[in-house]
Amino acid sequence: MNGLTRRGAMAALAGSAAACGGPQKGKAKAYFGDVAFNHGVASGDPGADRVVIWTRATPGGDGALPLQWIVARDKRLRQVVASGDLTTGPERDYTAKVDVVGLKPDQTYYYGFICGKVKSPIGKTRTLARGGVSKVTMGVVSCSHHGFGFFNAYEALAKRRDLDVVIHLGDYIYEYGLSGYGSESALALGRLPKPEIETVTLGDYRMRHAQYKEEPELQALHAACPWIVVWDDHEVANDSWIGGAENHNPEQNEGDWAGRRSAALQAYYEWMPIRDPEPGRPFESINRTFQFGDLVTLIMLETRLLARTQPLAYAKDLPLAMTRWEFANPASPVALPAGAQGTPLARAIPTPFEVVAGEMRPILEWERVRYIDPRNPPPGIVYLPDVEGFRKGALANPARVLLGAEQEAWVKTQLTGAKDTRTTWQVFGNQVLMARVTAPDLSAIAPPIVAQLEKLQPGAGKLLQLTKLNIPMSLDAWDGYPVQRARLYAMLQESDANAIVLTGDTHAAWANELLSEDGKTRYGAEFGTTSVTSPGFGDIFAGAGVNFDEAIPAKNPDVKWHDALNRGFMVLTLTKSEAKAEFISVSDVRTKTYEAKPVATFRLKAGERGKPGVLVKV
Repeated sequence: MNGLTRRGAMAALAGSAAACGGPQKGKAKAYFGDVAFNHGVASGDPGADRVVIWTRATPGGDGALPLQWIVARDKRLRQVVASGDLTTGPERDYTAKVDVVGLKPDQTYYYGFICGKVKSPIGKTRTLARGGVSKVTMGVVSCSHHGFGFFNAYEALAKRRDLDVVIHLGDYIYEYGLSGYGSESALALGRLPKPEIETVTLGDYRMRHAQYKEEPELQALHAACPWIVVWDDHEVANDSWIGGAENHNPEQNEGDWAGRRSAALQAYYEWMPIRDPEPGRPFESINRTFQFGDLVTLIMLETRLLARTQPLAYAKDLPLAMTRWEFANPASPVALPAGAQGTPLARAIPTPFEVVAGEMRPILEWERVRYIDPRNPPPGIVYLPDVEGFRKGALANPARVLLGAEQEAWVKTQLTGAKDTRTTWQVFGNQVLMARVTAPDLSAIAPPIVAQLEKLQPGAGKLLQLTKLNIPMSLDAWDGYPVQRARLYAMLQESDANAIVLTGDTHAAWANELLSEDGKTRYGAEFGTTSVTSPGFGDIFAGAGVNFDEAIPAKNPDVKWHDALNRGFMVLTLTKSEAKAEFISVSDVRTKTYEAKPVATFRLKAGERGKPGVLVKV
C-alpha cells in the first residue's frame, strides 16, 4: 500500500468537503510534529451514495492532530471527488472517521489521510449499486483471537479480487488477559495480549483494538474493500447478555456491567469503520440494512447486548426428574402416575433410577426411596434430569428472547420491504448458530479429554454425561431461545423470503437447512464460517476418536455438513439464480507459512416465493 502522492495531496486540499460526522470538522491547521499511521486505513457501512472511511493517527506527543482526508477515483488520489479537514485527539483515542456522502452508486474509490507531511496508506472501497445487480460477492469472517495465531485467513482473503464487501460477524477482538483463554498459545507464539490484563476499562479496550489493528494481514484486508461489522460477545466479555456476562465479575474489581459495556462499545465505535450511533441510541444503531440493488437485502442482527435474556445453563437450570407421591396415608405413600396431582397432601420428590435388564428404570417403592440420599446415592443409583420438562418449561418460556420486541419488529419491517421490492435474497448477518443442533452422545469420553475440556469450559464433564439424553448442544445459541426462533421462522415464511443466515461464533464451519420441528418445512439456509484463529472443540474430540464432522450431521437433520477442524473463512457469491458458499481453510495459523485451499462448496438455488431452495454440495 503506497502513501499519498504530493500531487494528490495538493489536489485534495483544493477539493470540496462532502462528509459528515468524524471527530471535529473545520479547517485543519499546519502540523509539524511527529505522527504515524501505524494502524492502517479502513472503510465500511457502504451505501449507494456514501461510505465511512477510517484511520488512526498516532501522535508523537499530546494534543490535537489536524488531518486531511481524500477520496478519489484513482489509486494515486489525483482524480479527487471529495476531501476535507478534521481534527482528532485523545478524546477519541486519535481515531478519525468520516461519513463521506455524495458519491456515485456502484463505483470503486480510493482514499487516504494526511497529517502534516505524513501520509497514510491508501485504501480501496466501493459503493453499493442501485437497480439491477447481477452478482454480489461477500467475504465472511469471525473469531480472531490474537494469541492463538497469525491472521493468515485475513491475508488470504485480502488477496482475492472478487470481493464486494467483507462481513465480520463478531469476536473481532478478545477480552482475555495473559492468565485467561489462549494464554498458553500466546506465550508459546510470543503474541502476548496488550494490556496483559483482561480488558475492563475504556483504556484497556482501546489498547486491545490498537494491538489487533497493528497486524499487517488485518490492515491489508481492511484496505482491500469495505467492511460491514457487528459485535458478538468477546468485544465486551464472554457469553454476554443484557444484564451481564459469564466473564464479568464485579467482585473481582471489574466494576458494574453497564460501565464496562459502555467502555467497550465506545472503543468499538472509535476503532471500527462503522457509522457512529444515533444520538441517544448508543447500541441500537448496530441494527442496519444494506441494499445491493435488486439482488440482496443484508440485515444485520444483534443477539447479545440489546435484549438477550440471560442464557440458561444445564448446571443450574436443568431440573431433576420428579415423581409425585400421595401422602394421604403417611405410613404408606403411593407413587402417582405421570400427570396425576393427587390430594393436597401429595408432593413431588426427586426420582432415583437404576439399571434393570440394560434399561434405566425409576425406583417407585417407598421403602427403598425413603432411605436414598439424593446428595449421596449408593452405587448403581442415579438421579436423572427431566429433559422433557426442561424443554416444555424454562426453554419454552416466551419471555426469553435474543432480539427483543423492538428489534423483532424492525426485522419484520425489513423483510416486508424486501418482499415489496421483490429483492432476490434476504441475507442475515447473525452471531450465533440458528439451526437446531442436538449434541451427539459424548458420555463415554476418556478422562484425559474431559480434563482438557474443563480448562476451556468448567463443568464440561457433567455436560458430556448429559449428551446421552438428546439435549441441545448449546444454550447460548438460538437453540436456547426456541420461541424467538419460531417467531423469526414465521416471519421468513410470511414474507416468502429466500433467506440465508450467515453465522460466526462456533469456530467451526456449517452448511445447514433451517427446518421446522417436524422437518417438513424449510425456512432457508445457514452458512456458518469457521474462525480466523480461535480453536474449536473438534480438535480436542478428535484426540478421543470422535469425528464431529460425521457425528453432528448424523444426529441432526438440519446439518448437511460440518467442519470442526479447520480455520479460515467463507466466500458467499449471490446471483439471481443461486447462492454459492465456498469454505476456505488455511493450513496453519501458528506460523506465517500456510496454504489456503477450498474445503467444501455448496450451491443453493433461488427458490420460488415461499419455497426456499435445497442445499447441494458440489
